Amino acid sequence: MSRSQKRFGTAIRLAASLVLAVMIAAPVWATRSASAQQQLPEIAGAVPESAVIFHWMDLDRDGPQWQQTEELISRVGFSDALDLWEEAVLEDGEQSGGITSAELDALLGGELAFAVLPTAVEHVAAMAMAGVESDTLFRSADATPMAGNGAQPRGIVAILMPSDLDAAWEYVERQFADAAAEMEAEVEERSIGGAEVLALPKGARAPHSGMNDRDQDGMDYVMGGHGLDGLGGIAAARAGEYIVVGMNEGDLQAVIEVIEGSAAPLTDSSEAQAAVAELPTEALTLTYIDGQGVLDVLDPEMIAMLQSAMLETPVEVLASQTAMTVSADDPGFRIDSAMVLNDTVDLDAYTVENDPAVASAAEQAPAGTFLFQAGRIPENAFDGSAYSLAQIVNAAEAGGSWPAEETGGMTFPTEEEMAEEIATASATLGFDLQTELFDLLGGEFVAFSSFPAITFESFGIDAVVAFTTSDPAALAESTEKIAAWIDRSDFGVDINARQVDGDPVYVATSDEMADLPGLEFGVVDERVVFGLGAGIETLTTEPATSLATDEQFQEVMGLLPDAYYQVTYVDIGQAVDPLITLMGLFTQFSEGQSPAAATPVVDAEGLRNLRAIGAVSFQEGNVSGSSAILYIGG
Repeated sequence: MSRSQKRFGTAIRLAASLVLAVMIAAPVWATRSASAQQQLPEIAGAVPESAVIFHWMDLDRDGPQWQQTEELISRVGFSDALDLWEEAVLEDGEQSGGITSAELDALLGGELAFAVLPTAVEHVAAMAMAGVESDTLFRSADATPMAGNGAQPRGIVAILMPSDLDAAWEYVERQFADAAAEMEAEVEERSIGGAEVLALPKGARAPHSGMNDRDQDGMDYVMGGHGLDGLGGIAAARAGEYIVVGMNEGDLQAVIEVIEGSAAPLTDSSEAQAAVAELPTEALTLTYIDGQGVLDVLDPEMIAMLQSAMLETPVEVLASQTAMTVSADDPGFRIDSAMVLNDTVDLDAYTVENDPAVASAAEQAPAGTFLFQAGRIPENAFDGSAYSLAQIVNAAEAGGSWPAEETGGMTFPTEEEMAEEIATASATLGFDLQTELFDLLGGEFVAFSSFPAITFESFGIDAVVAFTTSDPAALAESTEKIAAWIDRSDFGVDINARQVDGDPVYVATSDEMADLPGLEFGVVDERVVFGLGAGIETLTTEPATSLATDEQFQEVMGLLPDAYYQVTYVDIGQAVDPLITLMGLFTQFSEGQSPAAATPVVDAEGLRNLRAIGAVSFQEGNVSGSSAILYIGG
């Protein structure tokens, strides 16, 4: 390890200690509970009301959420995983003079939060704008300048509410002292209000070995222009019952003012409270994003860039309040999200009403289906699709590839450029991409597939996606013209036609991919369909036993809200046996042992308890929500 790497690792040891729980808070699926979160977590009282992102984690390992988590991961074969993780952390601490058992207990016992303030958004926007080139003149003389002064607040802070404040702060003091000794610097001690502050300033470095700075500190060189090089400074404060960590004292001050009562906390935000109120009361993590707050920080040119990237969707749609929780429940891990939409936007164009008929779509899929999805889609679902397809067609006609290679900074098309691109492709295909293709697609869809059958020589799968259409005859003509264009183009793809229920279906195959099933497309039974293998026949044939009657499917769906407009189901149990086989082979190859002598990483029988993923999306007034569950048996 280079001295630069060692110095960087030592400097961030404090921050790493405060986010230990992140390593075991792996992303999981979740679902909406009948109860509602009545208020933000206690630690939100230390977060500035202006925060645009707030992320909270429960660190109480003895609390009900972590106890349930331990029970769930034990059921899937990771018995004592949390205890083993703690032992590994303490063993590493013993070897390196780091954290002790008492200190870990002090740090992990309360709550942890991260707050992103408007200043951070300004920095990120400025960095993004540095690489933008466009006819919409995003770059201007008075655009937000790139901040390079390390003394300026960076706008990202970590806030810890430990179970033992004194022990936790002693650990922080030791980490700062160790980092300062390694970098041959001095820990600066001062106060902000009534808070005790420790700081290692930006630029504190140990002497180099004589190597060129660029060779020695490659990342420092790259990030130096953005004021993020090297250590960049780190500061911590003991304020009230909290420990606050940031890149400099300016970051700490914003939080200290809230803790000491001279600035408003996030708990005063009615918008944040309203979004969080849509979620379950018990959770492992909570994330809140103030979309309006983000837009308020951006300058007009950055707003123009976003609007161009979003094509026909108004940028005001981003001015929403979003909250999400990850939680542990007896059936499995859950995720719930709620987005409170801005009332200045035409909600009818960007939301979808719940539809009881969506649940019956499972009757079209056979029992044993691996992946199933169905529902309604908003009117603007295909905005920008005509332009994207036009780019592909025009690039193919020109003998190039899509997307085109980058020639400089990011560029975004004007409306005139998009219209010209679509017109060129439409002339090539012989029909209007917008009015004779995407405008004809209806608002309902169904998709399902079997579990892939994979061998050393072939790949087999039966899959289908179908959309309703407002004009089946016109859409059939458009698909026929697409098939004709592919057939006459030099793609190395053969197009053949066959009949399904009296309707033509086009099959695209390639000699170079003879072991893969051909892609089929057409309009069948007044729906546009795309299929692999026997997918289209499966859709058009009534199943002897449907997915809707499957006991596990019914159980998983019973754990989700019963009113929704989209549904997803994955029978992941079908993937467990192949996964266990691969794990066994990997263990044999990696350890050079026979199957009898190999030690499994997890208990295979426990892994079999991973059964399914279910998810729904729903609409309640101006709130768009989603609920999902990773269903664990046993």
